[in-house]
Amino acid sequence: MRRNIYINFLLQYVCWLLFFQVTRLVFALWNASDLAKLPAAELVALPFKAVYLDSAMSCYFMGLPYLLFAGAILTERRWFLRINRAYMAGMVVVVSALTIAELPIYDEWKSKLNYKAIGILLSSPSEVVRSATTAQLLFGCFAIALLGWLGIWLFDKIAPIKDVQPRRRPFWQSLSFILLTPVLIIVGLRGGLQQIPIQVSDAYYSKHNLLNTVATNSVFHLMNSCIHSRNAGKPYHLMPDADAEALFDKMAKVEQDSTAPIFSIAKPNIVLVILESWTADVVEACGGYPGITPTVNQLAKEGILFNNCYASGQRSDEGMAAIFSAFPAQPRTTIIRMPNKYERLPCINNQLKNLGYSSSFLFGGQLSYGNIRSYLYFNGFDRILEDKDFDRSIPRCKLGVADEYLFERQLAELSKEKEPFFAAMFTLSSHSPYDMPMEEVLHWGGKDKPFLNSIFYADRCIGNFMEKARATDWYKNTVFVFIADHSRPSPKSWHPLQPESRHIPLLFYGEPIKPQYRGTTDTLPASQTDLAATLLAQLGLPTQPYKYSTDLFNPYSIRKAFYSFDEGCCLVKKDGQVCWHKVDGRTEFVKPSDSSLTRHIKKEGKAYLQVLMRDYFEF
Repeated sequence: MRRNIYINFLLQYVCWLLFFQVTRLVFALWNASDLAKLPAAELVALPFKAVYLDSAMSCYFMGLPYLLFAGAILTERRWFLRINRAYMAGMVVVVSALTIAELPIYDEWKSKLNYKAIGILLSSPSEVVRSATTAQLLFGCFAIALLGWLGIWLFDKIAPIKDVQPRRRPFWQSLSFILLTPVLIIVGLRGGLQQIPIQVSDAYYSKHNLLNTVATNSVFHLMNSCIHSRNAGKPYHLMPDADAEALFDKMAKVEQDSTAPIFSIAKPNIVLVILESWTADVVEACGGYPGITPTVNQLAKEGILFNNCYASGQRSDEGMAAIFSAFPAQPRTTIIRMPNKYERLPCINNQLKNLGYSSSFLFGGQLSYGNIRSYLYFNGFDRILEDKDFDRSIPRCKLGVADEYLFERQLAELSKEKEPFFAAMFTLSSHSPYDMPMEEVLHWGGKDKPFLNSIFYADRCIGNFMEKARATDWYKNTVFVFIADHSRPSPKSWHPLQPESRHIPLLFYGEPIKPQYRGTTDTLPASQTDLAATLLAQLGLPTQPYKYSTDLFNPYSIRKAFYSFDEGCCLVKKDGQVCWHKVDGRTEFVKPSDSSLTRHIKKEGKAYLQVLMRDYFEF
């Protein structure tokens, strides 16, 4: 049976609408346990709310088919249609791959596939592959193949090319198709004739973020993220520059430079332990679950704990820039992926070297991830050791050397190190796929159980490390600093944008800490970026280069924690907190509810974001 070529073109558009609903169903089934808790009426509305973006994305995909169909109509050549089928099949496979890749990304980040994720995949594909278990990789390949086959079958069933005869049509039909179709496609891809083209936020309809996430077309979201990331900071001109600068300066101003000296010696050794993915939810002393990190909880009773500290970003590369350079994470991009920009950043290692410190950085995995290796080399660490520098006889996990061997190597290295030293190390085992060499100890946590067990393992490794360190000559002169690179979703299921989802531990511990400060807990807001000014001030080093860092031991400091996300920011202060969305101007997670205070904190957050992104683009 011959099919009308114009109807076939329309049916191909319909096929894209249907296939996007299939991909949405895959995402919904993956998150079925969470969706089941949401209102039934909003679940029923989901596909209808989603079709707007689906239609726009379908129109994007119909651009090339229009040219091919037009070629077939004008020349009566079937090879145009064969090219169209190959294009359609290829795009179905690409969409299938993006759909399946998004599932673990959402589990880990609680966000859809975006520019950052694609950047990580392209820059460190081996790291991404090694982060997954063999079962996950096999499942991913099978799922992509199955979904791709289903999509191609759908197109061949509803809009089969083999039955289309590109014979010449009446002139008025051909002319109408050639002239009107591109107009309809353009109107469709911009979402209509309204002044403002369709946006990702047009799929948002519920106060439950998961429903909005499911309703958002993944390909449209990724395309939008990539397009906007080219000008990541330009949308953040939110007020006159002078006003933004004045508000920022007021937040950063310190009335009196009088830090409390907490060290009993002038130049203690510093061992910085960067904890992979340690959310505060796993540390009882920070309000987290009991029994997961007994070692760190005990250290907190004898050290100085900041239990209201927040991560600047959500990735390790963002954490490195925040910890070593006190530069906050930016929306949509990461500064240490860009050498021309991170070369402008200060780094605590450089100032410590000027004070006579030797330095090292130790990691059990590959530092190519996120361009971390080049950032460390540029900033002059004397020794940088990673997976390839460990003996091949040491057992490897999927990502590299497990934490117990990492800490053993650190002990061996520090026994040869000249004092004073600055020794940074970055744990690994609490990163997916959590294949640490330990039998399961914690039998709860649902899908987070492997992560919780990996934290228990890492904590046990810290305990063994500290016990052996106490027997060394250098221990009595050493301050240990524990801080997470970023947080991670936990069984507490925080909203991905609320402050609790960024809550991390920060702990100072060691013999050089004066007795009167040991066993204390600081409950005021603190940021990951504050480590630089806090540590350098204790050593009498200048902190001026670190404009985004606050000395936590100066009682006159204005305490705050700032973090941004793709379309907004959050500011946490002593007297309140506000999370602000640039897209629609709404606020969330507001404390307290005083309207004037809310407006003021929101304005401060916007000023902070504007100054940050201005600096980023001027670098």
